[in-house]
Amino acid sequence: MQQQSDQSPASQAPLRAVRLPTQLTDLDVAVPYALIAEITDVSLPEGSIRLGRSEASMVEWRGQQVPLVSLEAMNGESVPTIGRRVRCAVLYGTDPERALPYYAVLLSGVPRSEQILPGQIEMAGPQDNALWKAVVRIGGRLTAIPDVRVLEERIDQMRIRQTEGTGEALS
Repeated sequence: MQQQSDQSPASQAPLRAVRLPTQLTDLDVAVPYALIAEITDVSLPEGSIRLGRSEASMVEWRGQQVPLVSLEAMNGESVPTIGRRVRCAVLYGTDPERALPYYAVLLSGVPRSEQILPGQIEMAGPQDNALWKAVVRIGGRLTAIPDVRVLEERIDQMRIRQTEGTGEALS
């Protein structure tokens, strides 16, 4: 059996990604296009602007409550200044074992959809943040690719802590 080379047509196919605008210091964030359910504006609950390192704010999206998180806060950086109405990317949950069909990530601008050729991706060296599956250079820009399983696990833990703290179920 002959091994395929890395130059096969499939390995050179463009990857569809969405660059999520955040206020992370010196770092862009990109996720697979298929992970995006919707880019939208949501209203934060009255008096409940909680987007800390270990807290999510539950927001209404299409008639259901979804957790909204700040990647900046989850990375120990300052939470961006936000108002009651914020822009977010609603992402599909990927783990059928979790009761997390959707979750939202705070944005600081308008996301861009782009096609990336594998040859445009350069490894940026080792990274020590479990939230990132990889940190690479795409077109010279330092870009983090989130580890979706780790992100979802952290959001699920936030929901559990908040539920235990209030004695109510967050749904």
